[in-house]
Amino acid sequence: MKTTRSQASKRLFKKLSALRATLSNEERKILDELIVSEVAAHKLTSKSIGRAVSKSANKAAEVAAHKLTSKSIGRAVSKSANKAAEVAAHKLTGKSIGKAVSKSANKASEVAAHKLTSKSIGRAVSKSANKASEVAAHKLTSKSIGRAVSKSANKATNKATFRIAFDPNSEEYKIQD
Repeated sequence: MKTTRSQASKRLFKKLSALRATLSNEERKILDELIVSEVAAHKLTSKSIGRAVSKSANKAAEVAAHKLTSKSIGRAVSKSANKAAEVAAHKLTGKSIGKAVSKSANKASEVAAHKLTSKSIGRAVSKSANKASEVAAHKLTSKSIGRAVSKSANKATNKATFRIAFDPNSEEYKIQD
């Protein structure tokens, strides 16, 4: 596969070089920027390879865990039988309706106990004031934004160089070693 890929790369570089020869200087600069930035964006790193491998291993394990076996099918059948029995147990009868009515009367008295009073409103207002001060403490400032920007700029400058470059002597795109 590597030989066909390298052969295809060589053919593509010849075609790109021929196209570049027909472009104006501004268009050449744009083409060079497009190719170099696109190649850098798709660069494989050990970190990205590790992530892909662990993701595929996790997915394979999950697929294996959901595999249907006679044991799992038997469990599903017994579960559905149990559910049917539970549904029958919840069937409405005159006795169960009487219990439900007395329960709803008890709930009404509990609802009355939770009625809003000036005391409970005061507590809620003080709690919300405390939360508002905490939210204000996490507010974005120009200082915190500046730190984040400088961190990301440092990470960007530490990235490796590009693999494809334009050779002005031969006027062709080439892979850098």
